[in-house]
Amino acid sequence: MQATFVFVVAGLGGVLMEEPAFREYQLAMLAPMCASAPAQAQAVLSAVDATRADAEIAAARRRWAIPASIEEYKAAWGVPDWEDVDDVGNGCQMRYARWDLTFWPDLQIELTQVLPAKVMFRQFVRRAEVSTPRLESLADLTPWSCTVGELIRSVFGPLTNVAGFGAIGDIYAFNATDPDSGRNRTYWAYLDWSLLQSFEPAPDDLSRRDSAASPRC
Repeated sequence: MQATFVFVVAGLGGVLMEEPAFREYQLAMLAPMCASAPAQAQAVLSAVDATRADAEIAAARRRWAIPASIEEYKAAWGVPDWEDVDDVGNGCQMRYARWDLTFWPDLQIELTQVLPAKVMFRQFVRRAEVSTPRLESLADLTPWSCTVGELIRSVFGPLTNVAGFGAIGDIYAFNATDPDSGRNRTYWAYLDWSLLQSFEPAPDDLSRRDSAASPRC
């Protein structure tokens, strides 16, 4: 039997038991955020006694060993904190499973599997017992302040997908009042695993999606 890690995450006020495979997966998910939200990512790395190199190694391992079903994730991570199944007709089902995240204690990782195919979607969602953040102005859109679902349901919705689909470097466009000019303008929100990392004014040429590689605010 694999050993279980015991560690304390800042802000949780307690000791958590962590399966090695789940810790490794969270490190892998944190790896791209070391670039997209470096201050927040470094705070987590320090809290869990890991380095950016550890995160990058975990991400490289994950690329070569991605489970193909929720059952395989359960075998690696243990029993989910929440599960559900929806029948969507034509012999298809949507199966959901969520695990509480220790690196992001207000959030869960939600896996969605389309059956009978083995199509998997992954995203961060807020835990049911945690209050939804108030998103009323651009100043509220700080790194990790909200999930894509919360952004859609806020005053900034609806959103327009510009690039990506529920993974790393997704871009969504939204409209808001420019605090400097007082005029309405379009912004781009950048998300990793459906968690807001940053935003910036959209480029004048909206077809120029390569701006995702430019510095983020």
